[in-house]
Amino acid sequence: MFTFIVITLGSAIALHILLFVVTKLFGKGGEGTLGDIRTAIGSSLPTPLGVAIWVVASTLVAEKLVEHFAWNPFKIESGETTITIDGLLSMIRAGLLVILTTWFVARAIRAFSQILNNWHHNKDDVELDTTAIQALASVGVVVTWVVGFIVMLQSLGFNMNAVITIGGIGGAGIAFASKDVVANFFGGIVVMLNRPFKVGDNIISGKIEGKVTSIGLYATYLKTEDGSTLYVPNSIFNNSEILKTN
Repeated sequence: MFTFIVITLGSAIALHILLFVVTKLFGKGGEGTLGDIRTAIGSSLPTPLGVAIWVVASTLVAEKLVEHFAWNPFKIESGETTITIDGLLSMIRAGLLVILTTWFVARAIRAFSQILNNWHHNKDDVELDTTAIQALASVGVVVTWVVGFIVMLQSLGFNMNAVITIGGIGGAGIAFASKDVVANFFGGIVVMLNRPFKVGDNIISGKIEGKVTSIGLYATYLKTEDGSTLYVPNSIFNNSEILKTN
């Protein structure tokens, strides 16, 4: 047992040192697209991976100690399955690794969106809609965490079919109650992707007229002829024609 613990903890220390060295040497990739990608990975991966190394090592050591001392203070009956402390530690390890993977993916989405923003500002031959990039990155992060949380609960032995069903019913109720918010949100996504107008354009849409000063995920801001700021929910643009006058 002692040998196993020493080897496990020693391996964790060695892997952590190796991760630190690799991050220092290759975490910042320099110039070019490949360098930007290496930088994004280097800024996103080390922390979640470092935590994952110690999660695996500590749970393996804990399982070895439980096995050696035959310590089993409880048993949980879950249907036809009996969960012991060994099984519980294994499920906790799997759940934590899922969350750490989700954390890495969410950090990577943010890092890559920042790269695209930098390209927009620093490269003359690259024209990107930074507002759309930020909005899609935010949506991607939320979806990533929702999926990761569901997978984590599944790895912990929860029956996710019932949870997803209840969540679907609850989500439908919330969506109906906040249908205007949802309509404006998706209206903003449509405006950002289709780009019927951009910041600086003078537009007319129904009775709305003005110069676009900002395009948000929920609403668009216009400046009218008298200098006033007009706040326009994005869903309006899905139901009316848009005329650019400049």
